[in-house]
Amino acid sequence: LCLYLSCSSLNANNEVGGMIRRWLTALLQNSQEGGRKAELILLTGMHLYSGSYEMIGPILSQTIGLKVNVSAGHAATVQTLWAQIQTEDQIVAALTNLPVTPQLSSVVPGYLPVHCISHIINSRVPACPPNLFTWLPAQLRETAEPVPPVLCALISGSVNYLMSNKGRSMRGITEDELSGLLSPVNNMPCRVLAFYYLLLHRRGLAELKSKVETQRGALPLPPEYSVSLLGDDSAKTLLLHTRSNLNHYSAVHPTFLKLLVSQFPFLCDPQDLLAEDEAKAHMSKLGKNSEQFDVYVYLEKVRGALQGGDASRSLYLIRNMLKRQHDSIPSEVVAQCVPYAVQHGFRVQHAFAQLWEKTAALNPQQTWLNTARTLISPKLTEDDLWGNPLQLFQIPEGISRSTVGIRVLLHLLRGYVSLCRARLDDTDPPHPTQAKDHEENKALFKTLQHSAIVQLLLDLTSGPALDESTAIESNHCYENSALVYNFLHDFFINNDGLSKLICWQTFKLEHVEGVVNGVPSLHVACKFTSNMLQQPSLQKQLFAVKLLSHLAVQYPIQGTLQACNEMLQWAIAQTSQNSTLWTALSLDSLVRIAKAFPPLADPVTRLLVSQKKLLAKYNIDLIKQKIEAHTGGKPFGNPQLLIDDTFQKVTSDILVRMKGS
Repeated sequence: LCLYLSCSSLNANNEVGGMIRRWLTALLQNSQEGGRKAELILLTGMHLYSGSYEMIGPILSQTIGLKVNVSAGHAATVQTLWAQIQTEDQIVAALTNLPVTPQLSSVVPGYLPVHCISHIINSRVPACPPNLFTWLPAQLRETAEPVPPVLCALISGSVNYLMSNKGRSMRGITEDELSGLLSPVNNMPCRVLAFYYLLLHRRGLAELKSKVETQRGALPLPPEYSVSLLGDDSAKTLLLHTRSNLNHYSAVHPTFLKLLVSQFPFLCDPQDLLAEDEAKAHMSKLGKNSEQFDVYVYLEKVRGALQGGDASRSLYLIRNMLKRQHDSIPSEVVAQCVPYAVQHGFRVQHAFAQLWEKTAALNPQQTWLNTARTLISPKLTEDDLWGNPLQLFQIPEGISRSTVGIRVLLHLLRGYVSLCRARLDDTDPPHPTQAKDHEENKALFKTLQHSAIVQLLLDLTSGPALDESTAIESNHCYENSALVYNFLHDFFINNDGLSKLICWQTFKLEHVEGVVNGVPSLHVACKFTSNMLQQPSLQKQLFAVKLLSHLAVQYPIQGTLQACNEMLQWAIAQTSQNSTLWTALSLDSLVRIAKAFPPLADPVTRLLVSQKKLLAKYNIDLIKQKIEAHTGGKPFGNPQLLIDDTFQKVTSDILVRMKGS
């Protein structure tokens, strides 16, 4: 075949041409039956039909070990002769007659059946062999590590073909067959690639549904696989295996991880992945002695030490367990230890929280459910928790405010909110005409749910306390607040409108400083404080100016400067009695703004002067009573004297800056 394709002179002689025709006929018939080198012959034929003549030379050169040049003119002549003997449809039909490659991996040399099928399914005009989805499972069972990239491309191309108009009439791998491929009796490459096929199929079907909803007379959708195939624990096991053997799964892991993040976001928490890497690093240091370890017996010792109040022994046992790598940790026992762990000091709680997170990384949903049942109610089900994650705030306050409690609560919230979002995204509208309303309702539900979670979490924090570093308890409160703020930061990033909604709802003024300093994504709040000032509610106005003052200190940028200037111009224009209340209650905020932006000291002083003159028109005692009523009865000094003190602070700061310059 190489000689024939490289020597154009062989076609010149009619007698030789007839011999070549007879020989080529026998060769192609043999290839249709899956004979020796059939994949090479079929692949050559596909390149001839597709006009990819430049691809033929490298194939033949690699096969015989000699450089073969194939001219385009001669290749076109061979294509004409080839078409008289074997049509393109016959080539496609013959592909799945090819045998599967035993122990297929990326190190198996040569052109294999999988190359032929992958080429034709991913070509510019894709075609699908009729028995592809019978041949593919057989090849998956014969796959070994390292996983070949061409097989990943074949799986992706086959799913794309199923979602195309041509492939809608075909059935992919049957559900029973796919369930068998995912069974633990098969090797890991087979299970990983089968789950990869399932994730690609789910993504393709979801994209197809969104297109069909906007089209009339669209073709029917391909059948959907049962949710029972999507075992979350299986997904976690496969993810851990691919991450641990990246050199063997480099061809599939990036896309596999991306699909898992989009469809199982609760299984891909970065903190869990970092904890797993840390455990592996510790495991490599321990060496062979780490194998002699009974996790069940050891956990009972941990529970006994925690329950007995032995802090030093508890800390020793927990740290020793953290240094080891485990395939699984009994989540029931770990969950039962949480109420005992919160009775200990910070070091024990911190170590136990790491143990709980390690358990959740290995077996997420079972650990979440067992912990919720231990801390809230034994009758809770998984559907209850992902359907309404707000139930997690029923955890007793003594536990939820502790170091281990806040970490467990945030982990549970992150997991069940992600699970709720994933399940909600899988729901379909009652009717295709209601698709737009359905999407809007889902987005509204998510935002309202997240805002309720944010408000409840802020109640768990102890105010700003960012400069308290002397007392141990203050340090613990600061760490717990920092964990909450990191959680809120992720929330605001994932939901653009959430930060605006939270600010419009307002929260306790004593939390504003801590939230601004701890949640970087809240810097966008300066864009809508001007609208909050236009509201008749004094509470919203006070919240807006305090929020803006802390934003000015934390983010002294152009946008914040402009927002502060607009706020001061608005305040100067106010002449009602409420404006005096607002000014008296916002004096600290005005000082912060003047210090953050010295050019604004002038409008701040003008505001103070105008408000002091306005106060002279009203009964000072009556104004003072209204201020104390607003602050919950806290004593408040003379508003005029307080304005004078504020004026001196602002002007003295200006004088100090002038002397320094």
